[in-house]
Amino acid sequence: MWNRILINLAPSTLRPSSEINLPLSFPPKILQFIATIFITFLSLHCANALSPEFPIKGNVERRVNFWIKVYTEITTQEAFLHDSEDLSIVYKKVSLPKNRRKRRRYLKGQRNHYKKLLRSMAKSKPEQYNEDQKKLFEIIGPQSPNNLRQMARNLRFQYGLKDRYLKGLKRSYQYMPFIEQEIEAANLPEELKFLPHVESSFNPHAYSKVGAAGMWQFMRATARLYRLKIGYTVDERRDPFKATKGALRLLKDNYRLLDSWPLALTAYNHGARSMQRAIRKLGTTDIHTIIENYRGRRFGFASKNFYATFMATVLISSQPEKYFPNFKAPKALDLKPIVLPKALSITEILGATQVSKFQFKEYNPSIRRSAYSMSLPLPKGHTIYIPNRSGLNVAQIHKKLEALETSTPQGDAQRLHIVSRGENLFEISQYYRVNMRDLVIFNRLSDPSRIYAGMKLKIPGKKTKIIPEPVLVAKKEMPKVGPSLESLDSRDTTKKEAKVSPAPLYGPFPPLTAPKLEGYELETKKVKKNTYEIIVETDETLGHYAEWLQVKTQKIRQWNSLAFGRVILMGQKIRLYMDDETKLRFTQERNSYHLSIQEDFFENYSVASEKTYTVRRGDTLTQILKEVELPYWLVRRQQQDQKLSHNLMVGQKITLPVLEALNQGDNMAPTDSLSEEDEQEEEK
Repeated sequence: MWNRILINLAPSTLRPSSEINLPLSFPPKILQFIATIFITFLSLHCANALSPEFPIKGNVERRVNFWIKVYTEITTQEAFLHDSEDLSIVYKKVSLPKNRRKRRRYLKGQRNHYKKLLRSMAKSKPEQYNEDQKKLFEIIGPQSPNNLRQMARNLRFQYGLKDRYLKGLKRSYQYMPFIEQEIEAANLPEELKFLPHVESSFNPHAYSKVGAAGMWQFMRATARLYRLKIGYTVDERRDPFKATKGALRLLKDNYRLLDSWPLALTAYNHGARSMQRAIRKLGTTDIHTIIENYRGRRFGFASKNFYATFMATVLISSQPEKYFPNFKAPKALDLKPIVLPKALSITEILGATQVSKFQFKEYNPSIRRSAYSMSLPLPKGHTIYIPNRSGLNVAQIHKKLEALETSTPQGDAQRLHIVSRGENLFEISQYYRVNMRDLVIFNRLSDPSRIYAGMKLKIPGKKTKIIPEPVLVAKKEMPKVGPSLESLDSRDTTKKEAKVSPAPLYGPFPPLTAPKLEGYELETKKVKKNTYEIIVETDETLGHYAEWLQVKTQKIRQWNSLAFGRVILMGQKIRLYMDDETKLRFTQERNSYHLSIQEDFFENYSVASEKTYTVRRGDTLTQILKEVELPYWLVRRQQQDQKLSHNLMVGQKITLPVLEALNQGDNMAPTDSLSEEDEQEEEK
């Protein structure tokens, strides 16, 4: 017992338990004396180093020590095999094969080996143990047969994070002066500045499987509440400066609700309302009691360990030289913000600011890829950041941008059309009052008849020069729906066929992982003049509809007799009033909202394979999706008919995608488990 305590109380000298060789024959009184001295020293050290608002004691202390080891001793190419409940038990450190299939086989073998050992020990007495069992006994100490069987179920692999943490540590110094300034202005605890280590390793481009983005990992719905704008060209969740202000407001709101910083931090991961349920159920606000005793269905490994991972980063980041002797803190970023006086393209901005495209991308992570790939304008009022330099005059640059002659239409920001289900090019050309032939040539469409829901079309402006390329398009590639190109172009008197590029820009056949809207119910059904009906889709709120219609939320509530505070549900019918121009804007904003979610996802993850989940008694779709950490739209898309009802039946089969991160180190959460991979392999 005392050997275990000594292991748990030495965070700076911890090694995997399999490497620790403490003699088991020490007299208990001597071990107790040593442990008492150690506890006293550690308590004094922690009292001096940490604010009393962030306590560490009991099992939380063992959790913190484990995460210090994960952050400082093993890299993302290594892992610990450990007990998921008692984190002081680390069975083994493993090096991970790079090949995904070999890694799965290796991990499965290691896990099964230890599982068999633990189960065999439950059937034997210590004096009957073989050599492997004796080595394991040195790690875990005396255990009852029931405990051993439970420990066989608790086996878990944890990725190392040393290399990822060191990258994040260097990035953190770029933003730290600004974060510290905001924390001081808000009168918040200084320790909060280290939270992005847990969330993203201070990576503004980080993106999670469930759609959280940026350094502070905001979900879209939460970002809206804290005034972070998300559009098709800009996502302010990735703006380190604006997202920092939003995150601190969120943390402050959590603290007002929970009156405890450990709980406010856990709520950042698990949700404030969920933490309030835990408080009511256990009758306490003590984080240590809640972590050990709360049995909420969603309160899993990640939520239980969120506070511990945070406190580990606080301890490490407060004295990084102790864990990384060669570490040198880089300089903070010296950037100047400029608010765009009008809608401008990136090319126009680069010319006026004399900043390279590489620098602009690096210092403006909030600008989505679509703004670069499709030359879409950034909206008026958006804040850009440029590096400070000798003689830089921000006011002068602002005037230069304001006086800039631009081809970007002002007051008509929607110059991108996202195709809705059932639309054809003739209808789209009529919407925007552009020539259909120009629309085809401008978008280099090789087969104009084969457009699909979610396809992106750039709309040429009045001053846009349409220059066809000298390649003939065969007649069979002319539209099969609506009038022909020849009959539509009344201004063109030539009998020659249009010359366009044979290479399609966005189609006609999207790759399997390409973003598309085929499975969505996004139709805007006309009931009567200026009256339409829609069906609520996934991730939509009344706030979205109000924003897209440019009306107040209360107006939509009145139209639908919805009481204040009542939420809308997916599949619910909502009535909206709008004219033709508003309908077009609403449809495009709605399409781009859902398309951008998919684009962000597929920039960071690919579907490597799939597995089948069989619905059990008591399952709900919401609970299943939270446990597997997958968004609803993706799972629905994976079904053969692209339909997935919330009304589940026992025995129903659901196809679940198995994901692979395209940027493995950047998109991993600290608590991502390796054991899930071999479990998926076993189920296939």
